[in-house]
Amino acid sequence: MTGPRQQANVRVLIATALSALLAACKPAPPPTVDALHFPVVVAWESGIVRHDDAADLRSMSTQRVINAKAPPFLVDSNLDVYRLDKLQSVHGGMWLMANPSGNGEVSFELARIAQGDAAQARTLLAASDWHIREGKDEDARARLAQANTLAEMLAALER
Repeated sequence: MTGPRQQANVRVLIATALSALLAACKPAPPPTVDALHFPVVVAWESGIVRHDDAADLRSMSTQRVINAKAPPFLVDSNLDVYRLDKLQSVHGGMWLMANPSGNGEVSFELARIAQGDAAQARTLLAASDWHIREGKDEDARARLAQANTLAEMLAALER
């Protein structure tokens, strides 16, 4: 038989174990810009843009950001692929009306899609490069198909 004190100790032990288990189940925080390996490439519907550091990535073409129909994808130098969720200008409507072109500061959340995935990186870059997408540069498509690093992929696209 167990006494009240032993039953209380068992309850505390169970509660502690459940708390630890639930704490371990919290989703990992989203990756940060500082964790990326630069240079990175952002693949937009309308083309590819290279960013050489975190500060450069936090400033994007106002027109691309405003006109994006879907979140763009980012490929870093480790061939990790991310989606730029909640991408928006940090400026309000009045600033955007006064500065309709050029670059502006942006905010976004990184959503990891894949890690070290050269095939997915090649697919995203091919879909974003209009020369390849429209079948106007089969040589670039062939070079891209052989590329295994971001530097090789950019060279294949002559970027």
